[in-house]
Amino acid sequence: MTDDHAPIKNILTIDVEDWFHVCGQEHVVPERAWPRMESRVVENTRKILDLLSPRGVKATFFVLGYVAENHPALVEEIAKGGHEIATHGYSHRRVYEMSAESFREDLLRSTAILSGITGAPVKGYRAPEWSISDKSRWALGVLQQEGFLYDSSLAPLSIIGNQDLPRTPYRLTTEKGSLREFPPLVRSTQLVNLPLAGGWGLRIFPYGLLRSTIREMNEQSQPATLYFHPREFDPGGPRLGLSRLMQFVLYARLEETEPRFIRLLEDFPFST
Repeated sequence: MTDDHAPIKNILTIDVEDWFHVCGQEHVVPERAWPRMESRVVENTRKILDLLSPRGVKATFFVLGYVAENHPALVEEIAKGGHEIATHGYSHRRVYEMSAESFREDLLRSTAILSGITGAPVKGYRAPEWSISDKSRWALGVLQQEGFLYDSSLAPLSIIGNQDLPRTPYRLTTEKGSLREFPPLVRSTQLVNLPLAGGWGLRIFPYGLLRSTIREMNEQSQPATLYFHPREFDPGGPRLGLSRLMQFVLYARLEETEPRFIRLLEDFPFST
């Protein structure tokens, strides 16, 4: 017997990448330079795990294949904590900058690494920078062909996605079959949808706006999908020499991440 009045569980996701994995900034840190960079992803991901564990919260971790290859023990630690392991691709490249063949290669490389570590199949995918857009929807067919059950790469936002996309989880159909899609939380306004779902939204917008938006979705029996990056829990970490806009997006008010994240965990139930 089910409880019709049980609270909606929202969806908590973590994009497990290092602080220097930033789309569109290859001129600052090319992929060939990654091995020379100080890695902080293990320490910062463990900060998140340490916040989730005592509260019994499980999340979906979209792990970058490059990170898994270099830190397999971290993937094991996440999986042993009862969290779901999904893939963020291997090389942190925008999907629309790849061909269908190179996308498939990147995808399968990442899943082979993750499955080799956990012994379990990988059934979920999230593109770096929400880059399955109108010009790369062919990637959804590749995901379905390769046995994926869901995607979380289509953003209902005007700059990086399509503002007219659904704002709640839905099933989408491709020529190869169907997938469940989990879009990030946005707040609709008369002009644009506001990006509340990620660490930037958590830090920049009033917490009350985020809380009320989640509550409104839950009142409609819909879960809100939120996402965060380990680097956002590292306010004293190294920073790249980027444009002022990119510095604002990546580094503004990082000291707010952890306390507001804790408030979220106290205010709402979350799951994978």
